[in-house]
Amino acid sequence: MSNINYLQKNFIDNCFSYLRDCKKKNINIAISPLCFFTVWAKTPGQFIISRFLKKTLFSNIAFTIKNILSLSYNHDLELFSKQKDIKINQKKIIVSYSSKANFDKNGNFYDVYFNIGSKKKKNFLWFLISLDNYAPDNLKKNIFIVKKRNTGSVSFLYLVKKIINLFTRYNFSFSKIKHNCWYESDFAHETTYIFKNFIKKKNFEKVLINYESTPWQNSILSEAKRGNNIKTYGYLHCAPWPVQTDLINRNIFLDKLYVSSSDQKKNLCKNLGWKQKKVSVIPSLRFSKFEKRVFNGYIFPPYNLNKKNDYLIRLEKFFKDCSNKSLNKLRVRIHPLNQSSHTHLKFKNDVNKLIKKYKNKFSKNNKNISLFFGSATGVCVQALEEGTKIFHFPNDNPLDVFSSSIWENINVKKINNNTYLYNLKKYNRTFFINKEKNKFSKYINF
Repeated sequence: MSNINYLQKNFIDNCFSYLRDCKKKNINIAISPLCFFTVWAKTPGQFIISRFLKKTLFSNIAFTIKNILSLSYNHDLELFSKQKDIKINQKKIIVSYSSKANFDKNGNFYDVYFNIGSKKKKNFLWFLISLDNYAPDNLKKNIFIVKKRNTGSVSFLYLVKKIINLFTRYNFSFSKIKHNCWYESDFAHETTYIFKNFIKKKNFEKVLINYESTPWQNSILSEAKRGNNIKTYGYLHCAPWPVQTDLINRNIFLDKLYVSSSDQKKNLCKNLGWKQKKVSVIPSLRFSKFEKRVFNGYIFPPYNLNKKNDYLIRLEKFFKDCSNKSLNKLRVRIHPLNQSSHTHLKFKNDVNKLIKKYKNKFSKNNKNISLFFGSATGVCVQALEEGTKIFHFPNDNPLDVFSSSIWENINVKKINNNTYLYNLKKYNRTFFINKEKNKFSKYINF
């Protein structure tokens, strides 16, 4: 584990060094997609990650072309509402995401991240980013949705104009253009323009955002502070993942960030540049403690499942090495968005064949064990918090694994070169979940 600890610490140091160099070149590091270091998703920031790791994580050229062409989708973003002449009495805005499933038949919105609804919180305004371009015809007047006017439409004229504008705005400076040529940059620009007009001369007092430190979120927060006396709050709704360099404090305009973990706060302040007074620990608003374990007894394949992985070979070796009746019964649990994925369904079928082949390794007795493949996620921590032991089969990426140097409350045992065992030292430290009701009103100063 000492090598993993060193590699992850060194990786975080490299991220900070890169951000310092960008600041010297007057790059807005809070908004640049190349400064948003997600280790769990394909984003422009992974170009920089691949440089640090001295490896290619995905096809840079193909991704770049596809990403830049995607600017054409932003041509008809608009703010949808049922107020023709926006006269606003409310002083507080919640910025979050929406989809069709979040609305009832009467046009009321329920925010699953904050666990509150627009029907009961009429003194708030919701500024929502639609994930599926849906807005109900009977939308309530305290809800505003950023969506495309026409689903799936593109405009190559818009794309050409944006590219020309990039070159003229930054005077053909490649160092500036490369930080601002992405879909994420343009979406941040367009969304912030809409938000700027939304808050203009409305005398808002507070903004609360479902926070992930994405470029568009940081751009909106910057706009909220520009010439306004608006207090800004963020809430990190998910459980921790191993290396959280996407949450590095990149000159973020937040007065307060709420997190649901004392370990999470420690990581933010010790490793990621946040000040103690800016971060507050509260119970999870999104999740409540269940009576029964809901993550025990499963095999979790990764969200991005590559056909070329060696997971099945490693899984069979794991089964071979286990003692008879040492495992509880296991079922494959595919992410809801991958239920129709041929790759995931084939993986599930192959795993079930191995389970049948090594049926003598399993017992009906509850052993509180689950298996995770790929990068460890927040679900992994939620499983640990309910008392489940985790066997983790990461990729060959050292950023996929929890390290004891960053997450001191997680016991990490190396089983072999590519398998790890996790369990917790103390509960409710790595992710704080309880059964309380009305947690939003009790814990959010809003």
